[in-house]
Amino acid sequence: MKKPTASSSYFLRGGNVDRLVRERCRSGKHLSMEDALHLFGKLTAAKHPKPEVSTYNILFTSITRKNNPPTTSSSSNFFPTIFSLLDKLNRSGTSPDTVTYGIFIDFCGRYNNVDLAFAVFACMLRRGWSPNIIILNSLLRGLCVKKSYSAAAQLLDKMPQLGFVPNVVSYNTVIKGHCESGNTDLAIDVLRKMDTEPDVFTYSTVINARCRQGNMSSASELFEEMVSMGIQPNVVTYNSTIRGHLVLGRWKEASRIFKDMVDRGLAPDAVMFNTLMDYLCKQGKTVEAHKLLNLMVERGEKPTKITYTVLLHGYCLEGRFEKVDELLSSMSREGLRHDICSYTVMIDGYCKSQKVDQAMDVFKKMRQEGVQPDTITYSILLDGLCKIGKVEEVEDLFRQMVTQGLSPDIIAYTTLIDGLCKEGMVGKGYKLLDVMIQRGLEPDVVTYNTLMDGYCLIQETSKAFKVFDLMLSRGHKPSTVTYNI
Repeated sequence: MKKPTASSSYFLRGGNVDRLVRERCRSGKHLSMEDALHLFGKLTAAKHPKPEVSTYNILFTSITRKNNPPTTSSSSNFFPTIFSLLDKLNRSGTSPDTVTYGIFIDFCGRYNNVDLAFAVFACMLRRGWSPNIIILNSLLRGLCVKKSYSAAAQLLDKMPQLGFVPNVVSYNTVIKGHCESGNTDLAIDVLRKMDTEPDVFTYSTVINARCRQGNMSSASELFEEMVSMGIQPNVVTYNSTIRGHLVLGRWKEASRIFKDMVDRGLAPDAVMFNTLMDYLCKQGKTVEAHKLLNLMVERGEKPTKITYTVLLHGYCLEGRFEKVDELLSSMSREGLRHDICSYTVMIDGYCKSQKVDQAMDVFKKMRQEGVQPDTITYSILLDGLCKIGKVEEVEDLFRQMVTQGLSPDIIAYTTLIDGLCKEGMVGKGYKLLDVMIQRGLEPDVVTYNTLMDGYCLIQETSKAFKVFDLMLSRGHKPSTVTYNI
């Protein structure tokens, strides 16, 4: 039998392997599955003394936190690989403890495998280990990830029977779940029944839900209640409230809340500035929005791509392309590369100003920079070219879109059909309708109206009625526009 070398004997000592694993896991470096399995092998082989279960727990935490489960069927062995380690740990003579089981339960819950989480929970109970509040909260979170909100609420209600008083994390998890499912009333019921003090997350969650529903009176009441309880709103709370008022067009109220936030000593973040700027730009007040950019920089908040894209859109809508050039230069100085959003916004602005040649220049530059246009980008260009009667270019661009592997949507098809009809090529437009249907893309009433209008313009009303009959046979109801063609 081969004797172990001095080197291998060193690594077989439990204390040395223990330190190696702890240092490796806490280094902050990415731990691949291969590395993790290698370290696990060293742990199980180590003797005198055997590594503590806490070391295994550190390794398991590192594996489950840093390795996202693959979504492809080819990697379906990910969960079995992880759980084989738990089995090997048992067989190595080291018993998993409550923390070990908690790590695996949390892992399953976070990645939408709550059934497996409950199976681990049952195994834990069978082996005589008692759960703790952290494990029960992991199960609550897992149920909410699976969108089993009613089951999560039932578990919350049963926690006292299991000997546990729900903590603020327990309540917040269920409240967030109810809000995500649109049941804000149920979320508020849970808030009212809490046996522990709510926190800023509790209130921010229900306030955000009310704001998204447009129920600003309820959101304001909750906000005031929160403050009266001595719970200070944070930036997230203010962001939700301000956005809620802006959606309803209440700029004065949003401005008042913004001032209140600053007066309380809270620093607005990029999200808040972007929200305010976006509203102003959509109201045609891009100059005021730009002032907010200056304020943002003065306060030390770094503008993001979204910040610049919002302003680009505003200036494009106003046709102030000299300002667009200034912003592009600023982006370059900040080291921000243009993405599909900023390019598409510029293309849209040029097209709406009937500067389609400039839009095409941006489109070419976009592709040269390696940014691939999407269906929306192509649809905007198709519409712009159609409006100036460049049907041949429209057809070329449409073909290019398909060649790039993009599937034209209803808007793209309808835009091309509209361009063909306006040039009297209604027959071509009808063939395109057939192509749509053959590809499984159902035309909408706008598509049919476009074709009917095209046939009427060339005085072929019988064919227009055939399109009308086809529309009815495919289950579409005529619109007011249909009857006015």
